[in-house]
Formats: sequence, C-alpha cells, structure tokens
Amino acid sequence: MLQHRRMLQPPFSRSRVGQFKPVQKREAVRAALCMVRDPEHWAKAATRFAVGVVLDISYGIELKWTGSCNNNNPYVALLDDASTAIGNAGPPASSIVDRWPLNKWLRLEEPLLTRELAARHLPAWLPFMERLRYARKWRSAIVQVTNFPFSAALREMLSTSIEKTTKPSFVRERLDVFRRNQQAGVDNDFGMDDIKGSAATILIAGSDTNPRVQKRARTEIDRAIGTTTPTEMRRLPTWGDMNKLPYLALVLQEVYRSNPLSPLGIPHATLEDDEYRGMLIPKGTVVYPNAWAMAHDPLVYSAPDEFLPERYMPRGSITIGQTKDDAAPGRGESLPIGNFGFGRRICVGRTLAENSLLIVFATILATLEIGPPGGEDGQEDQDVQWSFRGQAYPLPFRCSIVPRSDMAIRLLEDSAGVPEAT
Repeated sequence: MLQHRRMLQPPFSRSRVGQFKPVQKREAVRAALCMVRDPEHWAKAATRFAVGVVLDISYGIELKWTGSCNNNNPYVALLDDASTAIGNAGPPASSIVDRWPLNKWLRLEEPLLTRELAARHLPAWLPFMERLRYARKWRSAIVQVTNFPFSAALREMLSTSIEKTTKPSFVRERLDVFRRNQQAGVDNDFGMDDIKGSAATILIAGSDTNPRVQKRARTEIDRAIGTTTPTEMRRLPTWGDMNKLPYLALVLQEVYRSNPLSPLGIPHATLEDDEYRGMLIPKGTVVYPNAWAMAHDPLVYSAPDEFLPERYMPRGSITIGQTKDDAAPGRGESLPIGNFGFGRRICVGRTLAENSLLIVFATILATLEIGPPGGEDGQEDQDVQWSFRGQAYPLPFRCSIVPRSDMAIRLLEDSAGVPEAT
C-alpha cells in the first residue's frame, strides 16, 4: 500500500491534476445530457460520470458514448460489481481475521501475512465467518476490476507504442517510467502489479436538492457565465468560472459534512502503545476515526442535521450571491475535516475528486431544474433513505429533472459531441 501511495502522489498533486480537466468537463456534460434524456434513471448518469472520469484518468480509456446511459458497458458493470462488493462488505477491519490476534497464536511476526493465510484457509463453517464468506464470494469482482481495464490499456499502448500515446493517464506514465528504467539498466522499485493495483484503487475510489440552496447556487452560476434568463443562455460553465463560484464550493463542503462517504473513516492500527485522556491504546489496536460523529458534533456545528452551506461563511455574512431577503447569514463554522482521511494518509486524489464534483455540479445546475417528483402528494421534501454498510450512499429515490431551456439542451448536445438522440 505504501508503494501504491508513492506512485499515486506525483500525478495527482495539485500542480498536475489540471491535465485531467478536459476529461472531467466532457464527462460532466455527458452526465447532464443523460439526465435530460432519461431523467427517471438519473442515477445511471451519476455512475457513468464517475466511471468515465476515473477510467480515462487511470487507464487512458474513453468510456464509449452513445448519447444514452442505458448502454451495457462492460467497464460500468465491472465497477458496479466492485462497488457492490466493497460497499456491502461492512466497515473495514471488522472481519474475524482482523479482530483475532492470529499472528500471536501462530507465532508469526507479520500480521498482514497472517490475515492473508487466514482469509484463504479458515473453514467457512466457523462462527462469525459471514464477512469472510462474503469476501470470498466477491473476490473475483475485485480481481476483474484490477486486470480487465489494465490489460485493455496495455494492448492499446503496445499497438501504437507508448511514445506515440500522448493522451495522459496514470498507467501510461508509470509504464513509460518502467520501460525507460529497464532500457537504462536501472532497477525499478515497483512492478506491474503495483501499477495495476494503484490504478484499480483510483477506479474503485472514483464509483431532492434543497430548493433554497439550489436557487442560490444557480444564481451564482448564472452570474458567472453571463446568463440573464435560461432562454438567453450562451455557454456552459468552464474551469475559468470556478473561482467565481464560492457558494458552490461551500455546497460541496456541506455535502462532505452532511453525509461522509465512509462514516467510520478508514481504520488504522497503532504502531506503538499510546495514551489518550488516561486510556491506554495498546500497540496493534485498530482505531476508527468516526467521521460521522465529527461532522455532526453539535458543539462544532449548529443544527448539524440541516443542510446549510452558509454555515462556513463569516458570521453574519450575506455576501455570496444574495440579498438580505433571500440569504441565510453565515455562522462562521469550521470546514469539515476527515472527508479524505487525515495527516500523511490523506487521500492523494482529493484535488482530483473536488475538481470533478465542482464541474459536474456547475454543469447540472446551470442546465437543469431538479425538484421533488410530481404526482401523488406534491410535497417538496422526501425522506431519502441511506445505506451505511461500509460506505454511505442514498438508496434510490424519485425526483423531477427538466432542462431549463431548449438552449441548455443544445449547448449540452454540442459540447458532448454526439448526434441527436433517436
């Protein structure tokens, strides 16, 4: 894992992630167009956006675009299986092989080796083996998502030669370094499996709006792109507009805080004995940073269960995009922490993920109106249910998605580079 992290850091540093912005913009436009053409299955558009971005960035493979998100793409299916495997496996480090000190019983010095041996050979009929049985059942999905796209990318590069493959991707860069080192007789400090494992990490990691918040964010976006009315819309948001969208950036922070992707965080084992407020934490203890509790601490966040992007603005401020009559005043609260990990273990793809979300949020809000479903009760609020099995994500729910104007549709179609839907 440390080897993978060292390989991932350079291409995803803040100074270099800009090379991937064209991919993120393209997939954001296609996601919005998917929602226009098939609003009932809007979740497929979100999935396609995530897969399209990370597949291209990781492997240099552009997800086939047919103008619809209903095509049975093998890469989408692979990631869906892998996400199911990870999302329903329960909290990390919670299986029997993580909780029992098998290395002490077997007198082995390497805990990870002990866990691997136990995961492979412990009989499935033992008590408390549900998680291990689940892992064995879904292991092939993880193997496939590691090998299949890597093999496809490698074939593509070898067929044209790596030197002529100018499209930036993580795999292309690492293969180029690997080849140059071999030709120069320099030992590589990584192997092919490290390249595949790191790229798969990116791929897996990369799988009703509040009306008041939506209105305020859209007003800010319209001002940035020069839209006075939806019918007079002349362009879509660009990367040059992002620094003009401070409220949208706060919406993103509130998304992080209100529902952390990993509620219990990523567990780590202590390297030595430690003490916290008089309590001993022995070496080897698995520690969970409770991201959900930190994000909903009422001592830090007033009304923690409410979605309030304004909470991060300076206290009393109403300066972002609205007047006194339409604004919720700032509360001067701290930005959330821990959404991407902590300290040296913070997610190396943080900037990449934030860029992806900003451009897709801006594109969708600029072109679409999202609201409660019509019909039965006409209520604006729904009780959206969430799954918290390992990862937090909303269960399927209905909503209304309509384009803001015919001009918005035309701009999306022109930017997506596809013919009219049939």
